[in-house]
Amino acid sequence: MNNLFTLRNVALVASLMTFSFASLATGTTDWDFRTSGGNSYGSGSGTDSYGNTLSFNSADTDLTITAWADTLEQNAPDTIQTATAAHNSYGLLNYNRNNDGHYVDNRDDTDMLLFTFDDLVSITGVNIGYYSNDSDISIAAFDTLPTLQGQTWATVAGAASYSASFSNLSRNWNSLASATAGIDSKYWVIGAYNGAFGSPGWSTGNDNLKIAGISTIAGASPKPPTSDVAEPSSLAILASFGLFAVWRRRKSA
Repeated sequence: MNNLFTLRNVALVASLMTFSFASLATGTTDWDFRTSGGNSYGSGSGTDSYGNTLSFNSADTDLTITAWADTLEQNAPDTIQTATAAHNSYGLLNYNRNNDGHYVDNRDDTDMLLFTFDDLVSITGVNIGYYSNDSDISIAAFDTLPTLQGQTWATVAGAASYSASFSNLSRNWNSLASATAGIDSKYWVIGAYNGAFGSPGWSTGNDNLKIAGISTIAGASPKPPTSDVAEPSSLAILASFGLFAVWRRRKSA
């Protein structure tokens, strides 16, 4: 009797481990891009870099953010160049080559940020640290790393696997989960409202944002393990089935 009781409890623990590991695999990460002091600028070298790279990491994945804007002046439409990525106590900023302010904005030129993750994620929320005038944003996901340099925003949007625009975001956290459910990507573009990415015709030139953070959830197909060792969740599943079979056999004997 005691042996049966022990086997049943061990099986129960193994099952709980299975659910626990599954929960960890689909956990959310709240990224905080704010600094405790003044402006901190991106890194990078070369004529096309313009200091446009910021790097962040979490327990689950690494993130690189680069800044872009359509500042290469030509007969309409203008094309995209790198910009300077920065962040301060309110969040992410974009200093483009026309020096149009310390926001991610769409005044004269449209500023966007490219978020590149090591693993598939879904972006489920955005935290607006500060905005001026209006707070509309555009967001897009890509199956492969998009080419931005020298392109138009319309061309970039045409290569997206998902794109949408959202109006009148509030300061602090805004949920995007209902709109981005099931959209997993390593490559996301977020910025001031850009009609090429959805809802053309909204007012433009007045969206000035500082992005304090984003919320992500691990994608359905995370990076595979680097060894042949079975994952803990798989071991827990096998253990729970094996112990359950032994318990049933002992009980019926």
